[in-house]
Amino acid sequence: MLDKKIALVTGANRGIGKEVAKELAELGWQVIATARDQSKATKVANDIGNGAVGFPLDVTDEASVKLAASFLQENFTRLDVLINNAGVIGNHAVVDFALDEISSVMDANFMGPIRTAKYFMPMLRKSPDARIINISSGMGELASLESGGYGAYRLSKSSLNAFTILLAAELRGTAVKVMSMCPGWVKTDMGGAGATRSVEKGAETAVWLATAAGVKTGKFYRDKNIISW
Repeated sequence: MLDKKIALVTGANRGIGKEVAKELAELGWQVIATARDQSKATKVANDIGNGAVGFPLDVTDEASVKLAASFLQENFTRLDVLINNAGVIGNHAVVDFALDEISSVMDANFMGPIRTAKYFMPMLRKSPDARIINISSGMGELASLESGGYGAYRLSKSSLNAFTILLAAELRGTAVKVMSMCPGWVKTDMGGAGATRSVEKGAETAVWLATAAGVKTGKFYRDKNIISW
């Protein structure tokens, strides 16, 4: 019989990431809660309790991701769930061609999950039921791009969705599933006070994707239902 399941959550120091980490820990999972610096990671692990471990991880820094992968390999037998939650917002319309913003947002929101998937894959492959859950956004849905605005953010999330489809296809037939999900407009530092959803509601589908039987790889979810790309 396997010991408790193991999940790593990026950007777990606040908002949706912290709530997902907390709820999984409360369910008896071994949670590795990560943030860009050790003090924030330690604080969130202490806040979460239930044996959560805090570790520094900056998804935009390849050396940082490799160090976290080494930490996993040295201290755990496998990784069951990777939740790619860390991300940033970009406010400029794409027609502004704010190249620095596009580059930095893509680095965090798109390349970040690629880095973590790459370096954590050996540990995910050791799980009999591994899952990569990419926290995306309805603003990355193809039809929503016609609304314009938030160019870097929309591009990063539609690209993340494409990565989800591609990686899931290449891993089909293995024990590793890959899904994207939209949490909705959530009251977090990123979502703002005007958002319509609680952080608990925003975390709900991620926790469900981590724990439920029968979830389908290569799909985009909102409120526990498959939605259009």
